[in-house]
Amino acid sequence: MFDNQEKQLAGLELAYSAFIETISALSPENFHSHLGDWTARDIVAHLIGWNRITVAGCSALREGVEPFYFYDGTNDYRKVNAKFFVQFPSTDKKQLVQEIEITKYALIAYLKTIPEAEWELDTGIVHYRGDAATVARCVDSLIRDYHKHRQEILKLSTSKEIS
Repeated sequence: MFDNQEKQLAGLELAYSAFIETISALSPENFHSHLGDWTARDIVAHLIGWNRITVAGCSALREGVEPFYFYDGTNDYRKVNAKFFVQFPSTDKKQLVQEIEITKYALIAYLKTIPEAEWELDTGIVHYRGDAATVARCVDSLIRDYHKHRQEILKLSTSKEIS
């Protein structure tokens, strides 16, 4: 259903790198400009949080336990995301970029320890959208999130002439 572990990890690295390149190009003012409901700063805090809880979520799935954050899935993870804005309150772009880098490295290091046989293993936990919740699905969601938020920033950056 998903790419194998090696391809997904490479895809995560590429999505992360493209996102960081986009964030790094933003001026300090535009880093704090609203892009809809969130600012680019908020998006970075959001992804720092998701890098961290993806480790916890994957670990839980491997044990056949529902990840703690699934309770908020049908709410588009609004409560979970709101906690990230508080948990990572810095407004300094450099500091936030360092934090997202640290959490990305920790996530990749953890994901590399997972045996390929467990990558798409169905342990009986069902994702709120249906089908099995797996490590591969968690990684796919994070890759798509990096891409989606980068595109939002690029789209609005172009319209505001941020880039």
